[in-house]
Amino acid sequence: RPPPSPPPPSPPPSSPPPSSPPPPDDDFSCLDFEVMTDVRELGQWCGGGGRNNDPDACHRAYATTFPNEGFSPGYFRTPREYRSPNVRVQRQRCVYYNLDGVGTRCLMETKQYQCAVRTSYNCSAAFANDIRRPPQDKWCAAMTPRSVCEASYARAGNPWSIGSMRGRNYRHCVWQEGQGCRLSNAGFNCRDPDVEPFCIDVWDTIVVDSTTCGDLAMAFARDNGLSFRAAAARIGGSFTACAPCASET
Repeated sequence: RPPPSPPPPSPPPSSPPPSSPPPPDDDFSCLDFEVMTDVRELGQWCGGGGRNNDPDACHRAYATTFPNEGFSPGYFRTPREYRSPNVRVQRQRCVYYNLDGVGTRCLMETKQYQCAVRTSYNCSAAFANDIRRPPQDKWCAAMTPRSVCEASYARAGNPWSIGSMRGRNYRHCVWQEGQGCRLSNAGFNCRDPDVEPFCIDVWDTIVVDSTTCGDLAMAFARDNGLSFRAAAARIGGSFTACAPCASET
């Protein structure tokens, strides 16, 4: 009697369809970028640095897409406090796609976040020495001697707004031999100093010992399973130094 026939082989498992990008995260805010990696700082894009094969590293990364090298040559080689414009950065998250075959899996999300940047050294100097600010309301030509001229700034042009940010352009007063004090042709943008500061402005403010508002927000988010935005709002309501974060709701 012949032995029984072996069972037919099982069909090979079908390949799962490519995964779609993660759904939009309503809790994600600009503060979340503070603990992520900016791939443009490394001279890379989302798919570089091994992130094509590392979903976790991919989702912890983002790309700054404005300003960029085309807009401002040398931007990423300039110390943060001297970067211009001194208003905002446009950031886009990196998301991992589980695609079949060989190719880029870590790609830049299309959604753009317009994030306020910390008030820069240049803007702080402009706020403190704005000769156009009422009631002074002067122009550079009235500023003498040279030392006073070169310490002065003048607001120029009309105020602007980008999302929740408001501001204006400032220009430095420069001394020209034989002509006196003149308004510089080059300007830079700053957020309106008369508008309440953003949470990012106090993110590095020390609250106790060496612990900052950002440290407290990140720890509170981790310990309570909250988003950074919700955690920052709680910290802002609990510590006077972090008060601007209370509006992060």
